[in-house]
Amino acid sequence: MLAALGIFFPVYLIVVLLAPSYKRWAKNPQLNAFVRGVTAAATGAVIVLARRSIYDVSTVIIVLVALLMLMRWKVPEPLLIACAAVAGFLLRRA
Repeated sequence: MLAALGIFFPVYLIVVLLAPSYKRWAKNPQLNAFVRGVTAAATGAVIVLARRSIYDVSTVIIVLVALLMLMRWKVPEPLLIACAAVAGFLLRRA
């Protein structure tokens, strides 16, 4: 959890802080290249974390349910992460 927080929180914070002024700079090719690079890095981080995190049936179930929820409804990510943490805790205790 701490690794995920360390990877995604700074990016999330940057997005929240810079989003209001992004429209002003949206046509800047250098900024667009930077955003594409950050997106690629975040995708790579997700793949690395997934390879190390999805290792048994319960984690596969949590991932599939989370993906289905994201595709079906617009669920806020912090809520989804909290629900996945609770599900993981409950599945480990069982």
